[in-house]
Amino acid sequence: MIQIDRETKEKRNKEYNMKARKYPAYLSLAVPIILGVAMGVNDMMGVNVWLKALTYLLSISAISAALLFLLKFMLQSIAKFYPERILFCDRLKPTTRILYSNDNTYTEEQRTEIRGKIMIHKKIDLQKYKPKTYKNKKYVKRIDEAVMWLLDVTRFDDIRFEQNYLYGFWRNLTAALLVDAILVFVMAAINKWYYELPLGEHLAGIGLLILILTIPVAWVAYCNGRTFAKRMYDVFMNLDDNENNYF
Repeated sequence: MIQIDRETKEKRNKEYNMKARKYPAYLSLAVPIILGVAMGVNDMMGVNVWLKALTYLLSISAISAALLFLLKFMLQSIAKFYPERILFCDRLKPTTRILYSNDNTYTEEQRTEIRGKIMIHKKIDLQKYKPKTYKNKKYVKRIDEAVMWLLDVTRFDDIRFEQNYLYGFWRNLTAALLVDAILVFVMAAINKWYYELPLGEHLAGIGLLILILTIPVAWVAYCNGRTFAKRMYDVFMNLDDNENNYF
């Protein structure tokens, strides 16, 4: 297997952490911050209660800080469940879908060649399973094992790494927007049943708008995931079988 030196690995981990985890978290904070400012301004214009408006601003700032802490440490875990496991599911997960018989990224001959090379170097026989679709849970399980190994043996490739953090950014941003939507819906519920908030009548609509926004963002994430997956398989197929240290 081609190894990455420690300095490069640390540099990549730092870059991935910044671009794929922190950037989505920072962007998602725009929602509570802008909402807090709007609520404060609305309150000041409506009743001229500066102290009350300041309280809203400070409260939303505290919520934003807590949300940043949550997202920084849990964003990838949230994204692994949503959208990867819900929106992408087995039939759409980019790294596995390419090896399904109904996918058109590669021809069946090319997929057979990929499965054959995986069998030679990892002893995972994907060719024996029928049907080769997401409905065959045994096939899906074995593909998952193969993909974990493929991610490792192709890790050295620079372009694959760039595609990976782009995929991670959009996938994690989708999860961050979901957290924002839940936060706004909670505020809408508080406004309806417990305490009247500035702009309270608009909160449910804002939450719905954010939720709808997750759909195109999730689609962009999926498209980037497809590009990343194809790069991974292309790198794998271009590795020289005669060089044992590649695997």
